[in-house]
Amino acid sequence: MRALNDERLNALREKMLKITYENKFNNYMGITVLELNENYCKTRIKYGDNVVNPYGTFHGGILSAFADTTAGTAACMCGYFVTTITCNLNYLLPAANTEYIYCEAMKLKSGKHIAFFDIRITDDKGAVLDSGEYTFFIGKNKVLE
Repeated sequence: MRALNDERLNALREKMLKITYENKFNNYMGITVLELNENYCKTRIKYGDNVVNPYGTFHGGILSAFADTTAGTAACMCGYFVTTITCNLNYLLPAANTEYIYCEAMKLKSGKHIAFFDIRITDDKGAVLDSGEYTFFIGKNKVLE
């Protein structure tokens, strides 16, 4: 990952990466953060037995948790921890026949208390598998003490 231009943003990113990688559920899903800045986060998950449904495709619950984790990580780059208010994920295509799936969370708008993110989950070929929107409440607890 490229260094950010701001020392505070670099510290936030390092803290969020540490939190993400130390979380047992994120480890179970196998989330890898590929890019993280104040407006964007890109992550990936490898196909495996722990993330599929009985049909052999990525489980819808995993896809939702994957998107929530990706967007929530990006939202915390505002400097405060966040809580999901709403999520809408449109399952467009089955997540199959791919080694990895990728999630991109792009900030649409952020205010004092609410942040909005656009979500895209794609396969190795770049096909959009899922799209959605996530809304977060920006709490009072700072990411950096």
